[in-house]
Amino acid sequence: MNLPRRILIPLLMLLVAAFGFSSVATAKADRAPATGKTRVITDMTGRKIRVPDPLTRVALFGGPTGQLAYILGARNQLCAVTSSLKGSELINAFDPSIRNLPGPRSTSGHVNIESLVLSRPQLVIAGTLDGSIVEKKTGIPVAYTESSMNHGLDLLRKEIRFYASVFGKEKRGEKYIAYLDKTISFVRSRTKDIPADKRKKVFNGYGPSHLVTLGGDTFMHERILNAGCIDVVAGISTAGAKEGLHSGLAEISLEKVLGWNPDILVIDSGTPEEVYRDPRWKNVSAIRNRQVYKQPVGVFIWDRPTAEAAVLYPLWLAKTAYPERFRDVDMMKEVKRFYRETMSFNLNDAQARSLLEGKFQLKFGPVQGIR
Repeated sequence: MNLPRRILIPLLMLLVAAFGFSSVATAKADRAPATGKTRVITDMTGRKIRVPDPLTRVALFGGPTGQLAYILGARNQLCAVTSSLKGSELINAFDPSIRNLPGPRSTSGHVNIESLVLSRPQLVIAGTLDGSIVEKKTGIPVAYTESSMNHGLDLLRKEIRFYASVFGKEKRGEKYIAYLDKTISFVRSRTKDIPADKRKKVFNGYGPSHLVTLGGDTFMHERILNAGCIDVVAGISTAGAKEGLHSGLAEISLEKVLGWNPDILVIDSGTPEEVYRDPRWKNVSAIRNRQVYKQPVGVFIWDRPTAEAAVLYPLWLAKTAYPERFRDVDMMKEVKRFYRETMSFNLNDAQARSLLEGKFQLKFGPVQGIR
């Protein structure tokens, strides 16, 4: 039967509207707790949000924070994540099911709303930009995180306790914090008596040029100091957005680096051998003394404010800078112990070695590579 166009078009619009209403109603019904119980949580900005109790479907946005679900033992409460967590080689090795989880958020400001709604979240945990997008386009409750590139240990502890309260995993949160505090105290105790003129000067040189870095106003400054070293970019501010670079990163001139003459150069691309062969770097102490090191890569890259790097980066750098003071520290064993005790990941020797050599791969949205 051929219906007249004046009847067919309104009928199709009515069907589409009915289908859309049904989909939204179904999503809301899926988010509603079976028991009808709720509780109020306070996010990191002080906002209070009423959520179902228990929370069983949480969308966790943010590359560096995805690992917190594993640290807290809350992986089975996730219904959606940032795509970079799905692209972590280390996560895939121990949780292959992550591949089946929706990844509606790729990078900051890029959220696939349709994919998010279809994952039926009871709550979205997100930063300001992503959270505002979700609130504007959906009725899904959003808990906002407080994050910046000046993400020191105090903010990390606050962050861990916030996530632990959301997932109902307070004991696991305190377990991680105790591990963090014990490790940092240990490293500081071994380096506290090093005279100022004997402390190693460190420059983190990222990207193919090895000139992109994190300034003295970022979390990395605290981590270098915790390792008993000197941050040569302490007086440089890099926080804030830069065109073509992640927030907190800035490119420094080679002349500046030559003037600082760092004892240790940490890179995240290429190899130390390539730097040793580059004549532009030949007068730098780190090159003359063959003290160029590839930054490790775990669940996420270590030049972001992650929970894993907050523990392991200062220990790794201190062991690298002052091997004579850390002869009893085996980084292979320390890496395996950390992931076993905090995430229940039992790394073998090959995996621990790949992590320390920066060989684990990550996938950031549409771009894949080793960072």
